[in-house]
Amino acid sequence: MQAGFTFRNFPTYPRHLGVEKNNCIALLELNAEGQWKQFSSPGYLLDGQIALLVEREGKPRFVYKKKQVLAEGTILENFLRFQRELRSLLEQQ
Repeated sequence: MQAGFTFRNFPTYPRHLGVEKNNCIALLELNAEGQWKQFSSPGYLLDGQIALLVEREGKPRFVYKKKQVLAEGTILENFLRFQRELRSLLEQQ
């Protein structure tokens, strides 16, 4: 993978490939044409699990079960950049 992305496996998603950068993560799957496509919403790695972006108590947060982190500042900037870069790479296939 280009642009500083790394690969990661998740035992709970054996048919999918995790792609990570700056603690942000997305699951990918191969389609029938042999191209990688995003499987689910991207998230933020929180204690090794994929925390999804939601709004709680009027603020954006990355949440996994009872764990959460505010989605602001550098964390949010990295996440938005991750989404853009991943989208761009997938479109180039």
